[in-house]
Amino acid sequence: MTLPRPGVYERRAWWANRKAVADYYDTTLDQLTEDSRDGQLIEAWHNCPVTERYVLDLAYTQAPGPVDDDEDWA
Repeated sequence: MTLPRPGVYERRAWWANRKAVADYYDTTLDQLTEDSRDGQLIEAWHNCPVTERYVLDLAYTQAPGPVDDDEDWA
């Protein structure tokens, strides 16, 4: 992701429909058997009745501060 300019950003992340998609996927896996035809899981995944949505909101708050190259991140 390319940000519009360097600096400090506040962030907020949220998502929707994670649980519904996970439940659909788990139910689909439970219904598969050794006799299930090839591609049935892929077809079910493409026909999922809900869509997961992820959002990352970023808001520029200030210019970047000085970089301390001596800082140990290990």
